[in-house]
Amino acid sequence: MSSEDLTVEAPPTRHCRVCSVEINAATARCPYCGARQFKRQPILGWRGLLVCLAAVAVAVLVTRAVVNAANDQLRYEPYRSPDLAALVPVGYSDLLVSGPHGTAVASFQSSSDSVDTETVRATMPAVGTPHSRTVALSTKLSHEAGVAQGYLGPVVFPGGQTAYALDYTFDSGSYAVFAFDACNHKIAVTLTLAHSRESVLGDLSKVVPQSANPICDGPAFSNRDRADTAVPLSLPK
Repeated sequence: MSSEDLTVEAPPTRHCRVCSVEINAATARCPYCGARQFKRQPILGWRGLLVCLAAVAVAVLVTRAVVNAANDQLRYEPYRSPDLAALVPVGYSDLLVSGPHGTAVASFQSSSDSVDTETVRATMPAVGTPHSRTVALSTKLSHEAGVAQGYLGPVVFPGGQTAYALDYTFDSGSYAVFAFDACNHKIAVTLTLAHSRESVLGDLSKVVPQSANPICDGPAFSNRDRADTAVPLSLPK
């Protein structure tokens, strides 16, 4: 056996970044001073952070574009009734509708076209599931002359709110109905949007539904007459 056959290649080395002693290049810590050889890198780094910031900026711009896509004057403002919170297009007026005890209703109509409306209805207790209520509405509409139904199924709003949606057209209007539960599934919510232009209805459907929610403690959900101020306004446990 020759001496060449016994030659073993030495492992690569490097100098410790703290004490400068020559150590194995693959060593994570210096065996002499214990210094870590490889710095911990941030999860994202500055490049990843820039990408995330850019993505957020794009999301904001896209949302703003959706809101203003159909009309340069289309803007949204918050609205709060004693029982409901909703997002309503500017130019819609409150119809001041009312419902029986256990039900809160808010309805708004465009000043330029009576077909353009938004209605939020919250009822306690919640009967059935959002899916079953939407299917029941679809079955009812199937017997109405002139109604043409479109999408029927689940949708997810920004923030994770899940609802069941039903789209249909009737007469001169396009409708989008969203059903979901609120307040720990105690209240059934139905949001109905109507518009004379289907393209505008699509834009409203992307923005408005996520903000239509009942306040979980309000006069319409009291067990007794709302005129009796001594009655605590709270939901049953």
